Amino acid sequence: MLTFKSFSGINNVMRPERLGADALQQATDVDIDVTGQISRRKGYASVSLEAHRSLFDAGDFLLATVGINGDLTAISGETRTTIYPSLGHERVWYCTLPDGRIAFSNGLICGLTDGTIYTGWGVPVPAGVGAAMGIPGNLFDGEYRWQITYVRLADGREGGPAYSEPISITEGGLFLSGLPVLAGYKINVYLTSHNDVGAYLAGSTTNAIFSFTGKNDELVQPCRTDFCKPAPAGICPTSWRGRALIAEGNVLYASRPNDWETFDVRRDYKQFVDPITLVVPVDDGIYVGTEKELSFLAGSQFDQLVYRLVVNGGTVLGSGVPVPGELVKQGEGAGQGSAMLCIADGRIIAGFNGGGITRLTENVYHTAVTEVHAHFRNHNGTPQYIATPQ
Repeated sequence: MLTFKSFSGINNVMRPERLGADALQQATDVDIDVTGQISRRKGYASVSLEAHRSLFDAGDFLLATVGINGDLTAISGETRTTIYPSLGHERVWYCTLPDGRIAFSNGLICGLTDGTIYTGWGVPVPAGVGAAMGIPGNLFDGEYRWQITYVRLADGREGGPAYSEPISITEGGLFLSGLPVLAGYKINVYLTSHNDVGAYLAGSTTNAIFSFTGKNDELVQPCRTDFCKPAPAGICPTSWRGRALIAEGNVLYASRPNDWETFDVRRDYKQFVDPITLVVPVDDGIYVGTEKELSFLAGSQFDQLVYRLVVNGGTVLGSGVPVPGELVKQGEGAGQGSAMLCIADGRIIAGFNGGGITRLTENVYHTAVTEVHAHFRNHNGTPQYIATPQ
């Protein structure tokens, strides 16, 4: 049993023989409050014999992968709802979107849920465009292309198009067959003008066939989802200023503004040299960690963000969490506004608005861990950053 008159904290950097009587190299199952008081951490009781992995507190319910097959399950009291069966045992990443739904991804499969049902995270791009033949009609002779999109019947959301090869129309009309029908969706068909510029709505169908015999001047409504795709199945999803963000490899993708199910992959992305391990927004920018660095993208518009390196050292996968700046030390006082905590260059780092950082454990604590599950809580009045190694 150890008794401390005062406790300065954990220090695993100083050699053990030089460590003062007020510090420890490590401590297990204890809580330390803001005054340095140490208390035994309370235990826990098992509520289920099934394995529960990748837990997420969604407010009114919990999400977890449960059982042998890793079924993504919503848990509310005694009620359990299977959201996505057999999601597997890989780590699942979550974020709450502005409309209250929860986005999830395990790097291979992604989706959305409100705790009751599953929907895809975005409208899929059709797998094909069918086959075409000319029929009598009123179009000008010339070379045309068509493209098709899915429109979700439940909410009218339209996805990105699949594109055809050019076809020469000499009879004035177009007949399509073999369109890839998908349950719960209708198909919008767009047709270019005879000089192959732009694509305009020719009509819709819920069947595998479609025809257009009208005039060129009837084609007036452009396709507004050109080159758009649903969310990639990446990691570190989050939301920022009406956009959804998600990382895939060394690329950070952003959804279109106020449309967090549609991603324009031609323009709304930021590419890094190394694989991304952290994405945490603050009020005036985004912290992005990779296997080699921690950077700050400053600005309020995604396409105008300015890159700045803030830590030259790898950022631990899963270590980034948003925190209130007022609860984190900055200089002689505390921060303000939004902030974040992470592990970078082996130290616990606090990042604030403007890209300013504080190395909270410099010369005191260092870790070589490479992946954690991290969260922040205010426990009995004491702010706690908890990072569990994986």
